Amino acid sequence: MPFRLTAPLLVALVLSAGPALAQEPAVRVRVLSREAPRAVEVSADTAPLAVVVDGRTVGTLGPGAALRVVPRASGVEVEGGGLRGRGGRVVVAGPGVRVRAGRTDRRYAGALEATAAGGRLELVNETPLEAYVSSVVASEYPFREIEGAKAQAVIARTYALRRGGAAGAYDLDDHTGSQVYRGAGAETETSRRAAAETRGEVLRYGGALAETPYFSSSGGHTADNEAVWNGAPLPYLRGVADPYDAASPHHAWEATVDAGRLHAALSDRFGGRVTGFSVVRQSRTGRVQEIALDGAGRPTISGSQFRSAVNAVLGAKTIRSTRFEVARDGGAYVFTGGGFGHGVGMSQYGARGQALAGRSYRDILAFYFAGTALAGTGGERYATLDRPAPPVAPAYAPPAYAAPPAASGVVVRRRPAPRREAPARAEPTKRRVAW
Repeated sequence: MPFRLTAPLLVALVLSAGPALAQEPAVRVRVLSREAPRAVEVSADTAPLAVVVDGRTVGTLGPGAALRVVPRASGVEVEGGGLRGRGGRVVVAGPGVRVRAGRTDRRYAGALEATAAGGRLELVNETPLEAYVSSVVASEYPFREIEGAKAQAVIARTYALRRGGAAGAYDLDDHTGSQVYRGAGAETETSRRAAAETRGEVLRYGGALAETPYFSSSGGHTADNEAVWNGAPLPYLRGVADPYDAASPHHAWEATVDAGRLHAALSDRFGGRVTGFSVVRQSRTGRVQEIALDGAGRPTISGSQFRSAVNAVLGAKTIRSTRFEVARDGGAYVFTGGGFGHGVGMSQYGARGQALAGRSYRDILAFYFAGTALAGTGGERYATLDRPAPPVAPAYAPPAYAAPPAASGVVVRRRPAPRREAPARAEPTKRRVAW
């Protein structure tokens, strides 16, 4: 990944953190895009900030002063702290930037870039990689066990570097479309320690940065990547039996869903008038791969599409994973399943279980990403991250599994005696990184 530090940020980092940090890559994260702010207030977090408009420094924003940033027809306008300017691109750079937008109050390490589009601000935080990793660990991994947090740090760092430059103006989003990132204010003692003790370490396969998906809970078995998403099988993303996930509150679950509401959700997403469905294909690890819809404009969908459509309307804990069976119970469907999330890669509850069992972060990574190599240690740290990655490993031929039949029949079945439970009211929750 090429170094992309802006000049003001590079100078600030060198002066504030010494030459070691100057060698550290930066990542560019689009922030607050879901809030779509029409105006933000920027202030210095720990030290004065340089304010640059279209490449020209217009002044320094001192402690205690605030700069108002608003979109205009001609670009972006800034005013405050004795400074004023207008241009197509504004950069506010220093060791730390505080940003307020409505009720949102965030602190970011590094620089903040502002441009305008459609009457809204587009904000990009250019931040040192390790500050980003520390914040992501705090935001995505809510446990204190350090070995699990270190495993999360390695895969978060690998994910960020693999996607460097993928979106042009920025590398990543700050929400679940990439990884949840809430800036420096979210960091904890555990997350900072996890980033520091794995500094520069990434997972590689065949010399290239590996795909490192993760999710909340496996329900006892992780998934093969091709059973969840379109694409070729990857040798290090094979589903494995996961006894370490047993303590997860999502390890086994049941949800009762009103049939009419579920049919309506599917009709809205896939067209037609859905009146029922049947599971026609499952993976070797019990994940629902294909569902046939009755009365829809689209006859078959994937298990992931089914889960997404239902949960978008009824809540993220309605169908927590595609590892489920379902039965019709009068006017409702009863889903019985295990796990929470897509199931590919690392289970975060499983990682915690391994840490509690005394296993190291290296053990955890080897368990969930078998065949990958932990790289970037010692003198290699950051030494090769700005070079093009070598080609990925040759096409992988998966072992001959006992594959399920092409059509496993209708898994939806009727129970002999209807129960009188009210439909479960699903509690919204943040989903893990979308892949």
